[in-house]
Amino acid sequence: MAKQFNNALHELIIIENEARNFGFDWPHEEMIIEQALSECDEIREALANHEPSHRVQEEIGDLLHTAISLCLFAGFDPEQTLAKVATKFGARMEALKAIAKDQGLTSLKGQSTEFMMELWQKAKLARG
Repeated sequence: MAKQFNNALHELIIIENEARNFGFDWPHEEMIIEQALSECDEIREALANHEPSHRVQEEIGDLLHTAISLCLFAGFDPEQTLAKVATKFGARMEALKAIAKDQGLTSLKGQSTEFMMELWQKAKLARG
């Protein structure tokens, strides 16, 4: 799955760069952010309407595409950006597991969302 993702990401970056070189580009970041918010609304609507899974997947794909567009527009390498967030999330997950273990928990399954978010905030403070 990771190899397929990397191939798809690489393909999208190539197409985005071709579009940009062709002159089909966003004028400013705010428009991309607005597009991302619109894609979130479309995902929410698709879920609320119990649309088929392929439609929900398509909308999530549109959101991912928009995020990659923003990354490129801002001058960041999407693969490096994803690598950084994976490292950050991994560190926070390790902190979260340690905090849970200190409280006698081996899993957060069955815990309330509020409790999990409380621990997550502690993990973020611990690992940045």
